[in-house]
Amino acid sequence: ELTCLNPFDKETVETSLKRTHKLAILDESTRSGGVGATMSALIAETLFDELDAPVLRLCMEDAPVPYATEMEKEMVKRASDLVAGVKSMC
Repeated sequence: ELTCLNPFDKETVETSLKRTHKLAILDESTRSGGVGATMSALIAETLFDELDAPVLRLCMEDAPVPYATEMEKEMVKRASDLVAGVKSMC
């Protein structure tokens, strides 16, 4: 878990990748242009050889976020989505 994005703690991610060789990113922004997309690209550019699988990005699809709370809950990824995604990588 990263505590800040700038400066980006690449050493922590690299240490984890050397141990697991997999990366999952949970991001509340949209698939295009979000923080997760930038992080995924940075890891692919600098630590590609450590990856045994594509980076798993759990984020919202490129669509407006609904105002209604119940509809928003369906769009925004949660911790349970991360757990299911990580289990699917194993």
